[in-house]
Amino acid sequence: MSLDMDYPELRDRQRLRDLARIGVDRPAERPYLTEIVEAAAERIETPFAVVTVLLNGAQVFLAGRGPIPAWIGEAGGTPIEWAFCLPMLHTRAAWHVNDFTEDPRFRTNPLVTVEGVRSYIAAPLITSDGLVLGGLCALDVRPRDFAPGQLGELQSLADEAVRRIEADAEPDIMMP
Repeated sequence: MSLDMDYPELRDRQRLRDLARIGVDRPAERPYLTEIVEAAAERIETPFAVVTVLLNGAQVFLAGRGPIPAWIGEAGGTPIEWAFCLPMLHTRAAWHVNDFTEDPRFRTNPLVTVEGVRSYIAAPLITSDGLVLGGLCALDVRPRDFAPGQLGELQSLADEAVRRIEADAEPDIMMP
């Protein structure tokens, strides 16, 4: 099955309009997102944290903390097929993976096999229109169990990220 059939939300017109409004295609300083990823990494105690948005063909990082591989930093993200955030398009809920090497959906993902990502916890970025743009994610290079309450804490930070992204967005744009 194709990614389009698995995740038709990637092509949702209103979601694409919201992504255009927040300007993922425009280089922009977003210090408020840097603050949020710093807070996420510190509270969850992970070496990495990122704010991602999911486009048709790519996962774009709007902010990140940690020693992100140079090639990902230069590209500004990863292919959409590698995005750990994709399931949140359907579930609209925070979730975690304690060890990707034991997860059949992701164990062959290059971020796991090449870059060594082992554990992940994330909360969806849900707009005021109810659309999932991407996620606030904290990652580690070691397997780990996440503490009770960390999903809720991350969701609170993700909600703050969306409030600030929307406040910083361009006025509503018209799409044909």
